[in-house]
Amino acid sequence: MFKALAVVAAVAAVGVAAFPDDAGAQQVAQAPAPLATAQYNNDPALQCDVVEVKRVSGGALSIRWRLTNTAGSSAGGLAATAPSKPINYSFHWDEIYYIDPAENKKYTIITDPSNNRVAGIFEGEIAAGQQRGSWAKFAAPPPSSTKISFTIAGFPPFEDLPISQ
Repeated sequence: MFKALAVVAAVAAVGVAAFPDDAGAQQVAQAPAPLATAQYNNDPALQCDVVEVKRVSGGALSIRWRLTNTAGSSAGGLAATAPSKPINYSFHWDEIYYIDPAENKKYTIITDPSNNRVAGIFEGEIAAGQQRGSWAKFAAPPPSSTKISFTIAGFPPFEDLPISQ
């Protein structure tokens, strides 16, 4: 279930895409590597990948991430030997923000005129082997800022993430 959506939008799945090669066979293209990855403080089987930090129109910064329950998988790390189990993920709005280290300023999720947050953030149970995408929009830092530190509830901060255009 998604918590308080201000904008109804489909979150693009980041995974694999199939396309035909010259011989008409299907090839699989892997999604680009995440900008950063961390394990959940409460259960190392839950992994968060920051997928995109991008300046978008309207003076906003769009950040996308995905949560993956790696329990029972052979993905490596501490979670590789964990038994298959669902993991419950929850957050509070004040636990999702970014800091512009160049300006030493904290930015929270922007709101629409009705004071709804412009975000689609997953909250709930994630079964073993499943992924859930999330996104949020923030006011963009000054153009001179090229990196941010992003904080997502329950994960260590993601430091020095590059901002794409």
